[in-house]
Amino acid sequence: MEVKKIHIIVGVIILSVLLFFFIKDKREKDLTQRGEIIIGRIEFFRKQNHRLPKELNEIGIIEEENSNAFYYDIRNDTSYTVSFMMSIDYNKTYYSDTKRWENGYREIK
Repeated sequence: MEVKKIHIIVGVIILSVLLFFFIKDKREKDLTQRGEIIIGRIEFFRKQNHRLPKELNEIGIIEEENSNAFYYDIRNDTSYTVSFMMSIDYNKTYYSDTKRWENGYREIK
């Protein structure tokens, strides 16, 4: 009887860990896709107006204050970042200088 309980507990733990990573990866993928839409709007705005938008509201994006919020930061006349938080100590950031998503924060090249 005790061996059966241990197998059930181990099974529940393994299932919980797998579910956590699946949900985390899905959330990151979904937020990255939403970020790509924002980046597309920023680049379209830049082509039309020959400057970067001052804030996301200028391209029709309502800035949110929740766990799925995006952060837009103009770094200089030609470079910007778009980022979102995955956890307290982990964020994903798009850098316009390399046109790539990267983990964490760095200076513009």
